[in-house]
Amino acid sequence: MGERAPQALAEADPAAGRLVSPLVSFTAPPPVAAMPPAPADNGAAAALGLYARLLAASTLEAGAHALVAALASEPSIRRASIALHENGRTRLLASSNLDLGNPQAELPQRLLGAMNEALDQRCSVALPPVVGADGRIADHIRIEHQALQRLVGGAVLCLPLGIDGQVLAVVCLERDGDAGFDAAEFARLERTLMLTAPAMRWMQQGTQRWFRRAWRELLAGCQALRQPGKRTTRRLLGAGAVLLAFLALAPLQFEVGGRARIEGAEQRLLSAPTDGFVKTAHVRPGDRVKAGAPLIDLLEQDLRLEQERWSSQLAQHENAYASSMARSDRVGAATSMARIAEAQAQLALIGEQLTRGRITAPFDAMVIDGDLSQSIGAPVRQGDKMMTLATTDSFRVIADIDEIDIGRVAVGQGGSLALSSLPWDQHAIEVTRVAPLAKAVDGRNIFEVEARLLEPPAELRPGLLGRAEVVVGRRPPLWAWLGHAADRMRLAWWNFFG
Repeated sequence: MGERAPQALAEADPAAGRLVSPLVSFTAPPPVAAMPPAPADNGAAAALGLYARLLAASTLEAGAHALVAALASEPSIRRASIALHENGRTRLLASSNLDLGNPQAELPQRLLGAMNEALDQRCSVALPPVVGADGRIADHIRIEHQALQRLVGGAVLCLPLGIDGQVLAVVCLERDGDAGFDAAEFARLERTLMLTAPAMRWMQQGTQRWFRRAWRELLAGCQALRQPGKRTTRRLLGAGAVLLAFLALAPLQFEVGGRARIEGAEQRLLSAPTDGFVKTAHVRPGDRVKAGAPLIDLLEQDLRLEQERWSSQLAQHENAYASSMARSDRVGAATSMARIAEAQAQLALIGEQLTRGRITAPFDAMVIDGDLSQSIGAPVRQGDKMMTLATTDSFRVIADIDEIDIGRVAVGQGGSLALSSLPWDQHAIEVTRVAPLAKAVDGRNIFEVEARLLEPPAELRPGLLGRAEVVVGRRPPLWAWLGHAADRMRLAWWNFFG
């Protein structure tokens, strides 16, 4: 009995003296010339009946018991056994008239030995051997079969069951007496077990664990890629593997960043020097001003009237002082002198307030806040915010770094700044300070990181927004992304469970 490859369809070929099956991995001997082949209808019906009994079982073990029970129901079969070949090992699933509670007993071990002997030769092995029509006997190794026959007596037949060129299980049949299995019985058993292998494979795959099923699907996908029509897929997968290897192994710059804004290195808040009303606004936000340039004028009518009132009182007190000196009234002269001093102090205060009524720029700057052009005549109180100025010759960058990444940022680290208005330009920055306190912004805790521009461009303006990236080291991008995701998961776990 020689080994043969599985075919696409099951068919009997009496002229060639050979039975072809896509499922059973063995070659039957040439049938005896005087014995006609069994009808195909009976073989198909028996195969379908056995197939239905297997699928009716809920587990692989239950299906194996149903199979051996169906085979052992024939009067000529004393015992039927089936073993599963999986991951290079063979184990008994079921056996009629045999207790498998002790697999180390002699009979189960002999059964497994005979089954493995047939598996190793990848063909059916019978003892006594089947004699072909030409009188020849296949040259097979039957050492384990002889040991099993000496133990149980009678005839022994082991039939490997396979599908897609792979052996899945082995069926062992035992018979009393000296009469062995003939070629006709070989062909009938092969037709009966035709659908057993696919049914057992489906049941076996259904009971496997998820990781074994995933591994099986992966191997099937890898085998499918070997087909000529999968050349484009293989190239894409190869390119993806190269890209993945690059992301996992190439040590690139590891950056953390966040939203950033440009501020002047020095800012000045201008407030109302006294109570009054807005008269004129000379500038608006975005205007550049020189030191001493007028910014805002307050109405001064009330102060002028107050100045005139105190000036008249000062003249009266001076006249009273001169009259008291002419009368030699020292008390009246002293009183008039005190009132003169009071009037002079009030006039000096009003003069200072008139001077402050015009707010001027303390240095060369840019107006970044305070549009009073729509508030002419509006009342203001002393100390109210009116305008904010920022220097234009030096700037600082304030970046908002998330709390997950702030631990990697340190003073002296470099980075880049991309402004929303000029996204194609990258400006080099250097961290100068990390704020030790966090603040909540849009539901996140962020830390403000201050940095300086190494080469500030001429078109830079305070108030511009963008994104800053700080280089905190060198790591492969894949591990950097996975580490960042792990940090977020750890923080979420801590927030949820405490």
